[in-house]
Amino acid sequence: MSLVKNWFKAKRRLAKEHEHLKDFRRDSLNSGRYLQGVRPISARGLNVQGLIQKSENKKRRMRLYDSSFSELRAVLEWEFRKREKQVLPVPSYNSSRECFLCGRINKGLTLEDRVFLCAHCGFTLDRDLNASLVLLKRGGCHPW
Repeated sequence: MSLVKNWFKAKRRLAKEHEHLKDFRRDSLNSGRYLQGVRPISARGLNVQGLIQKSENKKRRMRLYDSSFSELRAVLEWEFRKREKQVLPVPSYNSSRECFLCGRINKGLTLEDRVFLCAHCGFTLDRDLNASLVLLKRGGCHPW
């Protein structure tokens, strides 16, 4: 066999692997098993291109390129509409810095701070949980 034939065989094999991964990802997203018992979902916009440009190394950039966030969001919206549930698009600006109770912005919060503490009302909660509650509140859902 010549070098050219081996190159075409390798190219075909790699294309099959990529097709297999694409089908696996699509099947796992379309299964719907993650939606049982879920109430309305608040979907925030994510600037994936900005994340890719700010990535420090090539490995992280390649993982972000391969992550298919837009496909995940499209499948979620389609599944929710099919089940007659709501998808609430919300702005994500300052969601982790805003207090869930009083709505004030904590400008002194950095990425290293894992606990949210409101200087105005004294509300304390995990930073990610507070951000998710703020996004639900912006979408019109009140968790309690």
